[in-house]
Amino acid sequence: MQPKFIPHDPPRIYSKACVHGNLIFLAGEDCKDPRTEKVRGSTVAEQADYLFENLKATLEGLGSSLDNVVSLTGYVTDPRGMDAYLQARRKYLPHCPPSALIMGIQLADPEMLVEIQATAVIPEKG
Repeated sequence: MQPKFIPHDPPRIYSKACVHGNLIFLAGEDCKDPRTEKVRGSTVAEQADYLFENLKATLEGLGSSLDNVVSLTGYVTDPRGMDAYLQARRKYLPHCPPSALIMGIQLADPEMLVEIQATAVIPEKG
């Protein structure tokens, strides 16, 4: 079984996700508009909402859902944004998958305040 790499549309310099068996490995999910690639939101709370909506759409497009996220790593550029990120995470992922929050990092796009990387399962049909 070969991994299947899922490209961004429009293309970016990295894959959106990799599907291998029933696992989905997501690249850094962000708050950018999927079509225009413009950053949406100016606060961690706003960006986190867009980010989780993007994550939801990606997972559903691959036969999964937010309920099937099994691992999540959050990246926040400013520690003062941690509470807003955690509030959004609880809203979208109430089942609390294992995760790590890494603060004080610099993201590739200086307008972005938060980004996540996730792993999800595609549930068996039946």
